[in-house]
Amino acid sequence: MAYSTGLARPMARTPPLPSWSDIPLELAGLVLLRLPALADRAHFAAVCQQWWVATKEVPLPAPLPLLALPDGTMYSLPESKPFHFPGCVGYVDACGDWLAFSGEDGFFLKNPFSHATVTLPQQFRVRDHRHHAGVRDRRRHANDGTGIKWMVMEDDPNRLTMCKLLYCSPQLVAAFVGVQRNIRIAVCQPGAASWWTVYMGYSFPLSVDMAFHQGKIYVIQEPWEILFTIVIRVDPGTGDPWVYGVRYDIKKNPSVAITRATNEDVTMKMFYLVELDGALLIVCRKMPGRRRVRPTLPETDIATPTGGNEFKVFRGDPQQSKWIELTTIGKGGYARGPHRLHG
Repeated sequence: MAYSTGLARPMARTPPLPSWSDIPLELAGLVLLRLPALADRAHFAAVCQQWWVATKEVPLPAPLPLLALPDGTMYSLPESKPFHFPGCVGYVDACGDWLAFSGEDGFFLKNPFSHATVTLPQQFRVRDHRHHAGVRDRRRHANDGTGIKWMVMEDDPNRLTMCKLLYCSPQLVAAFVGVQRNIRIAVCQPGAASWWTVYMGYSFPLSVDMAFHQGKIYVIQEPWEILFTIVIRVDPGTGDPWVYGVRYDIKKNPSVAITRATNEDVTMKMFYLVELDGALLIVCRKMPGRRRVRPTLPETDIATPTGGNEFKVFRGDPQQSKWIELTTIGKGGYARGPHRLHG
């Protein structure tokens, strides 16, 4: 006959369920590789400390860019649904991770995510070696140790306008500056006490773009598709950069034809310089358009787009002085068509 002791057997302890934060780093990397959008990667990093570490330690390709509008609307590619981001409200230009704003104290750059701010100079100067339009010579000063004399430019906003900003490094910012009807290049060292130094030795057309690549500033000029290198010198006394000269690197045109069916129908072109995976690329955008004469300026005309876009991508080879057309970009490819460009 069996007797019960009245004591229950101890139950086996259930092992804890595995946590999502315990996934191996390699697996987290595979997940991140399937998240090309910057917003999705930010959401991934916000889950826990381990996943945030994964976003820093796993080598990832550059995320797809964010499209920010001055009214605060932002698009996280490839999604089409917009969201509001107050950090980009009111910006006047964009360069990489930086947005340019215009305030009472002049222009400044701000990273809308880290909130880092870069103050830019308010004063402009040119090298004093000949007469320049838009320059007053009542105030002059010489750089210490160089013997180079500079003249202060007029600060009339109607005669001096900022067209495009390019953040190159903590020691160098470049810009296209409109001096009356001419486009000049200017450089500065960030800081309110520094100077914008404007190079008056070359006038660029309105259709121009620039990029910072491997420590150099490159400029692409339309309609001749000429690639320039901006030669920079630095004042040993103040650390302020200035443009020593402009050097031609590529003079040959990319294989992009300009067609003109009639006096009114034209093919419009725009060029953009882009640095991607260590290569300097030029994106050529072609659009059919219709040309019309300006009523107020009969000697000039403007073109209005009438159709879709066609894109071609070239890699610049300054050593060979030529452009090489690409069919793939980085580790992926792009589908070139008459209306769209897919990364």
